[in-house]
Amino acid sequence: MIKIGKLSDYALRIAVHLVATKDKLCTNDELSQTLHIPVATVRKLLKKLVDAKLVTSIRGIKGGYQLTSAPENISIAQVIVAVEGPISITECAINNSECKSSKRCDLKENWSIINNYFVDTLSGINLLDMSRKLSEQPVKFQHDLVLS
Repeated sequence: MIKIGKLSDYALRIAVHLVATKDKLCTNDELSQTLHIPVATVRKLLKKLVDAKLVTSIRGIKGGYQLTSAPENISIAQVIVAVEGPISITECAINNSECKSSKRCDLKENWSIINNYFVDTLSGINLLDMSRKLSEQPVKFQHDLVLS
C-alpha cells in the first residue's frame, strides 16, 4: 500500500487550519487543541514547515504561526516534502538509487515516469484546494496521463 505518513497528514491538517485562520496567528497550543494533535508533534511539524519556508513564525506574547504566502501558492507536495523528504513511490524512482533487483529489473524507467505523474498530481493540488471539498471543485493537473 502506498500511504502518506501520519506526520504528513498532520502537517497538512495544520496547514489547512492556517488557511482557515488566515487573519490571525495560531499558537502551538491552539493548533494542538483544535486539531487533537500532541503539542510536541505540532512543534516538530511547524519547525519543519518554517524551515521549508511554507510557514512563518512570529515571536512574542501575541505571536504564532501563519502561512508565508497565499494558500493557492503552496502545494500539498511541498508540505509532504517538507516533512518526509522527496516523494517516491519506489526506491528506484528518484535519485538514481539502486535496489537489490536493479540489474534484473526492467521497471525502473516506468516507475520514474509514474512517480513523476504522482508528484505532478500532488503538486497540482494546493492548500486552498485542500481547504474545500475536492469533489465540489475542478482541480487542474499539470499533465493528462496518456498511455498508448
